[in-house]
Amino acid sequence: MGVLLDKFAAKIPLLTHSEKRVLYFIEHHLEQSKMMPLTQMAEENSVSTTTVIRLCHKLGLEGYSELKFFLKSCHSDVLPEDIDPITRYLQDVQKSLSQLSSASLEELAFSLDKADRIVILSVGLTKMIGEYLSKRLMQMNLSSTYIYESHMIDLISNWISRDDLVIFISSSGETETLIKACEKLDHLNINTAAITNNPASDLYKMCRQSISAPVQKVSYEGYDVSNRSSLVMLADLTFEYFLKHKAENQ
Repeated sequence: MGVLLDKFAAKIPLLTHSEKRVLYFIEHHLEQSKMMPLTQMAEENSVSTTTVIRLCHKLGLEGYSELKFFLKSCHSDVLPEDIDPITRYLQDVQKSLSQLSSASLEELAFSLDKADRIVILSVGLTKMIGEYLSKRLMQMNLSSTYIYESHMIDLISNWISRDDLVIFISSSGETETLIKACEKLDHLNINTAAITNNPASDLYKMCRQSISAPVQKVSYEGYDVSNRSSLVMLADLTFEYFLKHKAENQ
């Protein structure tokens, strides 16, 4: 998934066919789009300028100017030529493990054990990791479920209780849908935890408990190819620390 598609994953189902065409064009012509006027963007995609503006609004932006401002922060980098991918993954794993805290994982294990219900929220490429962790916890007869649909995530504050634990899984830790949900849950005094690749992210800072496996950000022609397997590693460690907690408290 590319930079834009990853950022606005929850918004894509809301777009019309024409609006998606514009979004995909920008994704595949990132550098060119940064300099493209509104009228040219519309002409390139055989749509009206109104369609482009409507796309911006559906993405949560005020207009085309804000979209271009956002695009300037996106980089169509190439893969590092001096680092073999295996070497880069090895560096990611070593860095991640060196920065993980046993105390943080033990605290999360305690929260899992005392929660009446565990709800895991993940969207985009990470939704499969949310399902994976949820099913592993179900093996221990925990009441666990995962949600990946944006409209269901928006409604979570209507039915969650203070005895539940909500776990957010996000590689960037900046997914808008998850951040908004976390803000609502914080106001309701709900216990939250974040599993991310970015310890400097808003989601990591907002949640009451957080664990992170920092990885190198790498993109190729606008596509984010950064290591996400580290999130599976965190899911496995979370599960194993829970098993350890149960064994020590029997």
